[in-house]
Amino acid sequence: MKRPFMLWPLVLVLVFLAMGGFSGGIPMLADPANGGYLDFGEMLPDLPVSNFILPGLFLLIVMGIFPLFLAYTLIAKPSWGWINRFFQWSKHHWSWTGCLVLVGIITIWLGYEGWLVGWWPITYATAVMGGLILIIILMPSMRKFYKN
Repeated sequence: MKRPFMLWPLVLVLVFLAMGGFSGGIPMLADPANGGYLDFGEMLPDLPVSNFILPGLFLLIVMGIFPLFLAYTLIAKPSWGWINRFFQWSKHHWSWTGCLVLVGIITIWLGYEGWLVGWWPITYATAVMGGLILIIILMPSMRKFYKN
């Protein structure tokens, strides 16, 4: 079956999300006291962490590596039996379901971040990317292509 056209905009959004995850996570890990060039040091007393290592790891792994992994698996559509078992409930390929999980994580992260430090332009941009991911994966052509 031919890949749906909307797969490519989805991959693009996932790559942009990953770029944001890397651009936030790497400086936080490089300078855990201030957040690197982000200069978030004055925010630290308001946060439930003593440095930026945990937020940096979250951004690097969940918002950086995970979206790139999903982009690859959405294109390649690998059949890995061990991971298929975890997502049988969705009746869709696990990479499609992984996008739903990612949108849920983005929603929780942005809600918590907004509550702690407020909304910034990058927060709005990330929310738009999460919305685009959700809209694209719920399109009939995408649901049909990734249906098990």
